[in-house]
Amino acid sequence: MRASLFFKFTLAFILVVLAGISLMAFLANRSATGGLSLYVDRGSELWAHRLAPVLVAYYSRQQSWAGIDQFLTQGPRVDVRRRVGQGPRRRTLDGPSDKRLWWLADHRLILGDSQNRVVFDSDSQMTGQDLGNDMRVSMVPLLLDDQRIGSLLIAQFDEGLLEQQFLDRVNQGLALAALGTIVIALVAAVLLSRQLTSPIRRLTAAAQGIAAGRLDQRVSVSSRDEVGQLADSFNEMAGKLQLGETQRRRMLADIAHELRNPLSAIQGNLEGMLDGVLPLKPAQVATAYDQTLILSRLVEDLRLLSLAEARQLHLEKSETDVGLLVQSVVDNFRPLAQERGVDLRTQVPAVPTMAAVDPQRISQVVANLLSNALRYVAGGDSVTVAVRRTDTGSEVSVSDSGPGIDEDELPHVFERFYRVEKSRSRSAGGSGLGLAIAKELVEIHGGRIWVESQAGKGSKFTFAIPS
Repeated sequence: MRASLFFKFTLAFILVVLAGISLMAFLANRSATGGLSLYVDRGSELWAHRLAPVLVAYYSRQQSWAGIDQFLTQGPRVDVRRRVGQGPRRRTLDGPSDKRLWWLADHRLILGDSQNRVVFDSDSQMTGQDLGNDMRVSMVPLLLDDQRIGSLLIAQFDEGLLEQQFLDRVNQGLALAALGTIVIALVAAVLLSRQLTSPIRRLTAAAQGIAAGRLDQRVSVSSRDEVGQLADSFNEMAGKLQLGETQRRRMLADIAHELRNPLSAIQGNLEGMLDGVLPLKPAQVATAYDQTLILSRLVEDLRLLSLAEARQLHLEKSETDVGLLVQSVVDNFRPLAQERGVDLRTQVPAVPTMAAVDPQRISQVVANLLSNALRYVAGGDSVTVAVRRTDTGSEVSVSDSGPGIDEDELPHVFERFYRVEKSRSRSAGGSGLGLAIAKELVEIHGGRIWVESQAGKGSKFTFAIPS
């Protein structure tokens, strides 16, 4: 059974918290142990420094350490703690019967002479023995007239037990803090994991809906982080898929409609001639032939458009004078313009406007734009084809003084099978592929095409191609 993302997030969060707590406990124990040892050592050393003058004064009077044990255990009481200053309260022994030092029952006092022999040990274990090298380093020297007369060490009885009790307290506090931290971390992990996985679950459900063919699936975006960006991208993808599916269905319907008209005409003419209803004359055959030409042109336009959209159309680019190329296309349309009473003008720069293009495809773009303009203008109107040089390449524009295009129609003029005037017949209005083909041919040259128009004020189609 695979673990859910929610479980993985929660477990990872808890493991990170446990690792952090373990590291903190380890470092805290090390720091506490070292700090406690340093505190005890410094405290004992400080007590030794406070008691040193008393012992030096005793040696100065006696000129030896003889009788030091009676002095320390049965002598007059001296309150050394007031000299030490503020500190923890310690138990003192008033009677001489106790063998330990009377003023600090939980500390051990070791006194050595100038020959490093122990002359007094409050624990009576080392009296008369030589001091070891390790112990000498920790002892406070006793000086009289700058001469070393002995050394003193005050140590804590049961120091290990004291450290252990202290560490137990520290560990107890750490355990309580760790327990509270784990509870808080568990709650935070659950909330964060739910917050992270909820949008992912919604994305999964929406993706399954898309896979099932329900392209209207969308997910709500409640954050602007990476998950929110993923949701935005998913919604954009779903929108494009839905739009593509809508366009695909509409294109199939348009293709079927476009093919049905010439096929119906051809079928009707042939059936009429076969049934003897229509005479088998060249005029009737020519009518059927004209329909096959329309059908062939439509199929070729669809093939060209599909290749251009897939960026599989081969271009034979060469350095071409765009102005001269446009002038040649305009000259081919001039008889048609004169026949319709349209004033066809050109504005071509005198100097060559060179660009690396496929002359045949760019000629096709200009021809489609010019044919579209002549189709929608009436006698007495004008059409102007202009070429100009830009900083990045060349621009070609086809302007007319025709009826123009409504603002809500402008975003759709380059779509397949789209006609601005729905009332026009297919024969008069074309197949509706010319502008779509022009757009794709310009874009595979690395250029762009756009339209500017207002209803009743004519239209201007412009495309730009890089040098």
